[in-house]
Amino acid sequence: MGSKSSWKAWVVLGAAVALFVTSGGLLMASNMGFKINKGMKNNQLGAGPTGDNWVSIPFTSPYNNFTALCNAFVTTNKQRITISRLDASTGTFTNVNCLAGSAVAITGNTGFRVRIVGTLPAESPSNVILVGASNETLAWPTIFGGFVGLGPKGDNWPGVPYHTTMLKANEICTLLGLGLTQGTVSRIDANTGSFTNFACGGAVGGASNFSLVIGEAVRIRKNTAGNIVGTLPPHF
Repeated sequence: MGSKSSWKAWVVLGAAVALFVTSGGLLMASNMGFKINKGMKNNQLGAGPTGDNWVSIPFTSPYNNFTALCNAFVTTNKQRITISRLDASTGTFTNVNCLAGSAVAITGNTGFRVRIVGTLPAESPSNVILVGASNETLAWPTIFGGFVGLGPKGDNWPGVPYHTTMLKANEICTLLGLGLTQGTVSRIDANTGSFTNFACGGAVGGASNFSLVIGEAVRIRKNTAGNIVGTLPPHF
């Protein structure tokens, strides 16, 4: 997938000439519509975190419930895919196997964990096409703080807008006002199950200050007490 800097340039071009352009598998237009070919890890065995794809969908999309999101991933062998949403305030997951589906409503400001078990015959589980548009008024869910430990309680997984102006993990710390020792922003590599963790207040030039990836959700842990409500992530 292309770098965030190239994404920035393509959006400006799209807005200027009102044409569709492509960059790293992402299609966008001057009206901030999106189409992304999102790579996925399949053949997940065990409970993870290897094979845990934490996905960010567009803030406005046709995926208004779990069933609709499942249908974006696969139309047959649905039993092999489970989509989950985490309640950071309690550490409990809502897990929906795509064979059963669910009419429970979902929104694009929340990240989702997707697990694909085995290889789906005659399908392409390593990729999924997601479409949607921007929503300039949709804020992040409440970022819950004050939890100490390994999670999942206190693990906030917000979705990142596809046209965000943030490039690096440290910019999320700045947005939320998290200084030294006050929080951590992380991304997971679903292929290995390993996390890259940026401690807020750390060196912005270090290797741990990872680049945000379009279509990925990030994990935010706020170590200090108090919640952060109504944060609007910056965007073009």
